[in-house]
Amino acid sequence: MRIALFTETYFPFISGVVTHVQTLKECLESHGHEVLIVTTNPKAVCHYIKDGILYCPAIPLKRIYGYGVANPLNLERLRIIRDFNTDLLHIHTEFSMGIFALFAARKLKKPIVYTLHTMYDDYMFYVAPERFQNMVRPGAHFYFRKVAKRATEIIGPSPKVVEYLRRCGVERHINIVPNTVDLSNFLPQNVKEEEILNTKKRLGIRPQDTSLCFVGRLGKEKSIDVLIDWFTKHFKGQDCYKLFIIGDGPERESLSNQIRDLNMNSQISLLGRIDHELLPPYYHACDLFTTASLSEMNSIAMLEASASGLYVLQRLDIYNKDQITPGVNGNLFTTDSEFATLVKEQGNLSTEQKQSRRTSVTRYSQKYGKEEFIRAVMNVYDRAILKYHTIHNKH
Repeated sequence: MRIALFTETYFPFISGVVTHVQTLKECLESHGHEVLIVTTNPKAVCHYIKDGILYCPAIPLKRIYGYGVANPLNLERLRIIRDFNTDLLHIHTEFSMGIFALFAARKLKKPIVYTLHTMYDDYMFYVAPERFQNMVRPGAHFYFRKVAKRATEIIGPSPKVVEYLRRCGVERHINIVPNTVDLSNFLPQNVKEEEILNTKKRLGIRPQDTSLCFVGRLGKEKSIDVLIDWFTKHFKGQDCYKLFIIGDGPERESLSNQIRDLNMNSQISLLGRIDHELLPPYYHACDLFTTASLSEMNSIAMLEASASGLYVLQRLDIYNKDQITPGVNGNLFTTDSEFATLVKEQGNLSTEQKQSRRTSVTRYSQKYGKEEFIRAVMNVYDRAILKYHTIHNKH
């Protein structure tokens, strides 16, 4: 099968969607399928293909880190997709590349699969001031409803997608296919002890310390400011507790100022963007992965942390709580006091208990691997192709 995957961004930009698309590409190719990724490149002056990726010229968006907007009705791009002779188009974006894919699917008479990765209600502040968001949101829901209506099949990584699309007025069936990533690089047996010890030394992590990490985009929707405030409230002055924030984004300066104003520079560190292949020892250097975000669908960073053996502390989001089995691979909190209790619980474990917890979390993380993932995706693809041809043969 020939499959074209459409995404607004791709490497070197790092995000959960980018990692997901890369994993999907690798899984499809390992099963003998041909894949073309179609994405934007704000630095490109013309369309070009390199290593199975079609890069399209785009105008950079300064407010949204790493994103560009391309012409959604480009005929040269359509010709390239036609020459690729794709059997199916799979969109991972609703914007310029997604609009183009819908246009191309109609022109080429091909089925289209749509994966919704993002809770866009949590991102409205990027396009409108807060006082106007109640006016903008219905229009956004109408738009996403239209995208979903034109897709042959819809995929979501968690039940939260179903809830969100129902809120947007989408009543169609939605296939739940949890995210997966290539976790092999994060497994304990594949991370050198020397690299972990060097990372701990570089970060100033001592044997008696309890260290937490967050990995992700530094955007307002991630509520990292909440995490910093709650950590500060309960652990300020207790230098055996440390929080490391890995990633980059529009909130970096604001978060840096927040940490400085709270006088927490010795306990909270913004480490900036770290290349994906260099991340494993950073996870292994820490004891806990934590997030206060309420905008996640099925966090890939959380999957990577779990493969590394990190017990996850997640702020309760009732529509996205299924990634955590309390007491097994992590726990949920709703208040700063609950968060602090869970952190202290980790700090009070013996060395043997900590290692046992890490081993248990890593083992649990393997329950949904790449084979299960690609089998579920291929089932959706087969159904989309059958449905499309059944409907169009009637006409």
